[in-house]
Amino acid sequence: MKIINKLIKDCCTGPDGKTYDPARMLWIFGVIAFICFTAYEVFKSNDFNMVNFSIAYSSLLVAGGIGVKVKESTEPPAAIVPTIVTK
Repeated sequence: MKIINKLIKDCCTGPDGKTYDPARMLWIFGVIAFICFTAYEVFKSNDFNMVNFSIAYSSLLVAGGIGVKVKESTEPPAAIVPTIVTK
């Protein structure tokens, strides 16, 4: 469970590992909402077009990746943790 919590925190925070990044959070919520709305539509209409889904889903992922990359210049730098070497 610790590994999953660390993975989720790493996906949602910036390079410093402490500050939650709004662009990443919106990207994650957008992907979850897209999948939920698609599942609801398939359940409601019993119609699923894989080509349209894949184009829309890949566009969402690419746009989110571009958004995170563009916002990278406003993120705080990664923290440099001093390493203590003991013998």
